[in-house]
Amino acid sequence: MGQGYLFFDFYAVIVYMRTLKQFEALVLHDFEEAVFHMESHGHTYFEMGYIYKGSGTHFLNNSVLPYTTGDLFLLCPEDSHTFEISESTRFVFIKFTDSYFKLFQQPGAADFFATEAIQIMRSKLLKENKLDINFPNSGILKNSIDSILLAAQNDQNISHSQIIYHQILSVIALIKNTISTMSINLSLPDPSQELLISYLHDHIYSPAALKIPNIALHFNIAPKYFSEYFKRRFGIAYSKYVNQYKAHLIELRFQSKIFTLKQVAEEFGFADESHLSRFFKKYYDQSPGAYQKEQISP
Repeated sequence: MGQGYLFFDFYAVIVYMRTLKQFEALVLHDFEEAVFHMESHGHTYFEMGYIYKGSGTHFLNNSVLPYTTGDLFLLCPEDSHTFEISESTRFVFIKFTDSYFKLFQQPGAADFFATEAIQIMRSKLLKENKLDINFPNSGILKNSIDSILLAAQNDQNISHSQIIYHQILSVIALIKNTISTMSINLSLPDPSQELLISYLHDHIYSPAALKIPNIALHFNIAPKYFSEYFKRRFGIAYSKYVNQYKAHLIELRFQSKIFTLKQVAEEFGFADESHLSRFFKKYYDQSPGAYQKEQISP
């Protein structure tokens, strides 16, 4: 263990948690293990999960996301997740309640930052895509995590630490900067748009639920106008959006190296493995087998 780090093993974390009040505004967990200690679970906090070192697979809601050193995941109370560890992993979890930012808010000041931060933490799109944190942002992120851990060693009341607060602001600013470089649009001005996209993502494994007559009925839109409605609102054809999103999730399944072709075909409602292969090849110009071999190659 390097000097200057707050570091727990799993059993120390349990003891530490029992000493906490139920809703501390800010909690830090720093531990390393070879087998993740919990099955899929929810939680009461908003969480930033930083992979200090190690690799494996993160199962987050319906997403399967390979992780490696330097990755950052965002979690909210509505999420459930677990990890399958391939290489012993050191996790740093920064957990806070939605009232944390109010501790530092000036009297009478608008709460714009807290609202934006919580919106980012809740974003479903950020639960389905890894944050692509490249250099130099990856170095800035690690420095912020180190500063938070070091400050926690020297402050008994971390919820009120100005140093930690400003480092968390730095991490959120870095997340916003990273999002701006990715093809992710978090701003859906019409609430009905967000509901529609959420429905599509939640039912991507149920082909019948995504048939236009069924989804149009669910959202009280005339079936014959639904395709036009979707194209006008989102700038992409409905079928193209659904198929691209499905292809993206299937690619993540193959990247994880833990699913067979048959399992993926059954999960996404394909008639058989050859149907899945033809679908995948249309988007990635190679068969699933060739793609998986490419992932294994150094």
